Amino acid sequence: MQSETAKTVVFVESAAAMGGVQFSTLYLAQNLDPSRWRPIVLCPEEGDLTRACRNSGIKVHVLPRPRLWSTSVRMGAARLPNPAAWAWDLWLITRAARRLEKFLVQCSPDIVVTKGLSSHLLGGLATRKLRTPCVWHVQDFISERALGIYRRAFGLAASLLPDQIIVDGRTIAGQLPRSLQPRITVIYNGVDTNTFRPDLDGLPVRRELGIPNDHLVIGHVGRVTPWKGQHYLIEAFARIANDHPNLTLLLVGSPVFDNDAYQRSLHSLTAQFGLEDRIKFAGYRHDMPDVLAAMDIFAFTSVEKDTSPLALLSAMACGLPVVAFDIAGVRELLAHEDQFLLAPAENVSELSRALLLVLGDAKVRRGLADSARQQATNEFGLGKYRERIEQVFRGALLDRHPGIELNHSEVRPAASELHI
Repeated sequence: MQSETAKTVVFVESAAAMGGVQFSTLYLAQNLDPSRWRPIVLCPEEGDLTRACRNSGIKVHVLPRPRLWSTSVRMGAARLPNPAAWAWDLWLITRAARRLEKFLVQCSPDIVVTKGLSSHLLGGLATRKLRTPCVWHVQDFISERALGIYRRAFGLAASLLPDQIIVDGRTIAGQLPRSLQPRITVIYNGVDTNTFRPDLDGLPVRRELGIPNDHLVIGHVGRVTPWKGQHYLIEAFARIANDHPNLTLLLVGSPVFDNDAYQRSLHSLTAQFGLEDRIKFAGYRHDMPDVLAAMDIFAFTSVEKDTSPLALLSAMACGLPVVAFDIAGVRELLAHEDQFLLAPAENVSELSRALLLVLGDAKVRRGLADSARQQATNEFGLGKYRERIEQVFRGALLDRHPGIELNHSEVRPAASELHI
């Protein structure tokens, strides 16, 4: 029997630009039990994630990978699969998997955790030959385009490559084949409720952004991309701005993959409404706890696919009342029906109505804020998040190496007990 030493965990990231997936990697690597796990983060390029890892004392390596072709082409209003791109990307992925395999041979990990579609394929292929346990951490909704071809292809790969699969929402788990469910664990993202807390001072951020102290601030945090729904929030704000002169809208985030066309459209929409002085675009921020402290209400306007979003969990931990579009990823986080004020997705009129209700009643704001903070501390703290993830890691090790002695007091739980 092999006695326990700290096991090396390699996180194979698909990007170094910071988004919710990358923050979840950083939070987990920072908080794994150092007596049991040695994290190494592998990125395809330098970026905010590599810098944050080094600042935290986490080992990080850069292994460049080729840029894949788009797997679909636009034909009028429709997008159709591009078989030539699929074949070319498969060849590129196979080559990149060989390079990843060589890297893994050098660092001899005990377990590999993949983040992002390309990383799932690369890591799964590289670890099969090495017989290293591989855990897919799936945090993106799988496209249902082209009659579900992408989803079925992903499900086939998921049945062949990983030992275990972590998903951060039940909607993602439901997209995968029923035969895979025993290997799937739903673990919602975690947030540091000591860093994100209600008693922080947001006045310095307000002064920096030119927001008057007597204004109520509706805030939104997220990548600037259409499915995050910032345009719906601007339109809803425009409907109530004239009746509430002491009101500011604060939008925090930057475009995805340097595609700033949508961001330009948001600035244009703001100008059309004549609200340039009332709508603040803060861009990407490193001081997110202080930025959230500058807000009075958090608006979450994603219209699809967001599962346990860290921006929303962070706002909850800061004790902000939440107004949100009613999507599956939001409902999964609710402890009870009246925890958030929900509006039908893409419905600007109902979003405006919900915002007015919260703006007009301080008691409603306090109740929503207290409920959000309590749910964040009870269910989404980093301690529970780490424990749930570590359970899956131990299960993957035991599945691949039944004779290994992990020397933990707890017995490995059944698969159903691992699910939240």
